[in-house]
Amino acid sequence: MTDPIVPTGRIRELIGAVALLMLPFSAHAFDLLNNLFQKDEISATVWQLKEQYVRLVKIEKNSESNDHPVVLEPLEVEQALASLQRWVEGGVLRDEEAVTVYPRKQAALISRYVTDGLSRAEPDEDITFNVRGYTNIMLSLVKEREWTTGRVFFKDGKLNVIIGEYGKRIDKGQKQVEASFGIIDDFRDVHFAPGSRKRKGKMPGRIVTTEGVELYDDGKIRPDWVMLEVAKAAQAYRESQTPVAIRKEELKAKAEAAKLTLERRQMRQEMARMRKEIKNMQNATRNTSIESLETRLANLRDLHTKGLITDDEFKRRKEQILQEL
Repeated sequence: MTDPIVPTGRIRELIGAVALLMLPFSAHAFDLLNNLFQKDEISATVWQLKEQYVRLVKIEKNSESNDHPVVLEPLEVEQALASLQRWVEGGVLRDEEAVTVYPRKQAALISRYVTDGLSRAEPDEDITFNVRGYTNIMLSLVKEREWTTGRVFFKDGKLNVIIGEYGKRIDKGQKQVEASFGIIDDFRDVHFAPGSRKRKGKMPGRIVTTEGVELYDDGKIRPDWVMLEVAKAAQAYRESQTPVAIRKEELKAKAEAAKLTLERRQMRQEMARMRKEIKNMQNATRNTSIESLETRLANLRDLHTKGLITDDEFKRRKEQILQEL
């Protein structure tokens, strides 16, 4: 009779449980046991494909309420996630280097369903996810499956992403044995731990802080917990994707456009000033002409009163002066 096959992940959990039971029964030991067997209470499944998923789950115990529901633009969230990079050791003869946390396709998948979940989430709910990716091995000739999990919630204007497991790989020996029994491409029995506010995740390296990206710091920085100002991070990503030469040309064009706009505004102001001056001059000329006519009429009346001109002469000259109005 063939012995039953127990998944490697479950074996490790059982060994860990036995080891913990052998510890003195302190409060700390009980906390470790609770953390080991604690599972999220699932409210709804937003998306699932075999072992991959995006879920609505009840918020972790004793955690503050989130600012849910919230509507975010999926493309901006995608770009913000794609902007994330992490520092890793460069290897022999190389310094630290920054590599992408989420490839663009993976960022698009996460953002699509996470934004959907956030629009439906209650203040006492988080989003958890598990997505599959591929990494190059053997000089990029072979690709191997890997998984990344996380917990997402929105709080104080920032999108919080806590990474649980990053680039997790499965024991090939275990899956080869399962394959001999016809179990192929099925990873639903594998335990994938989501991120947690209470425990640091398995995040190799640390995320780079850039525009709109900061690490959670509660007295001690969490390299697995990033807080995103989505619009700023997305804008920084878009700018980073534009070649330097083109960015310089765009900046130059913007500067020239701004200069042209200023010149046009100044020209309009100058034209308005000139029109006002012309109008004032016309009014002044008209007022002066009226005053001159009044003076001439007064002089004419004075001459007529003194009898120096006849009635006909007075009438004729008066009509001539009035015709100038």
